[in-house]
Amino acid sequence: MLFIIAGSAGAGKTTIIKEVIKKLGSENVNRFPTCTTRPPREGEINGKDYYFFTKDEFLEHIRSHDIIEAKKVYGNIYGTNLNAILTTLSSTKVAIKDFDVEGCANVRRRVNKVLSSKGIKPIPVVMVLIDAPDNVLVSRMKQRNDNTNILERERELIKERVIKRKTHYDYIINNDDLDKSVDTLCEIIKYEYMRAHNRPLTSISTNISKPAVVQQYL
Repeated sequence: MLFIIAGSAGAGKTTIIKEVIKKLGSENVNRFPTCTTRPPREGEINGKDYYFFTKDEFLEHIRSHDIIEAKKVYGNIYGTNLNAILTTLSSTKVAIKDFDVEGCANVRRRVNKVLSSKGIKPIPVVMVLIDAPDNVLVSRMKQRNDNTNILERERELIKERVIKRKTHYDYIINNDDLDKSVDTLCEIIKYEYMRAHNRPLTSISTNISKPAVVQQYL
């Protein structure tokens, strides 16, 4: 199955995903790489860190519906490759990936539609929003020291807030405590896997019940 983890920059979604994979094991949950037209940086491995395409290759993947969502960022294109999801699911039970709040809705809307058009069986999809109040998000961005334009981020947060309200999430986790957020996402994954496949994700997944997640800040 596929877990789409949405959130604004600074929400902590990437850190949470890394900790969840450590806790549940990569044989059960693993992240799949984004594809991009950006040149690889030193030490980056194609197929592990990203799938690196030329612009022409990227556009060809869009035309063949292998790219199910894409976005231009600072002159380069980033997107979600359907084959990356399927490759990951060949070696793990749950594929997981973080997205901005706009990209996540596009993936959920298109992934099974494209799979069906290719004659591939649809997969269960669960969408989780990792959230925090705007002032916390801005504060975390300031602490990154990555030359982020804070005024621009504040304007983006206004737009993202509207998208959050209009998007249906299966769960919303308010990341005010990292350990608690990691545990909550682990419980969500185990519960939804059991619900979709009628078997536990791991041999120690017992007494599974639906996690109580409070919707707040929206």
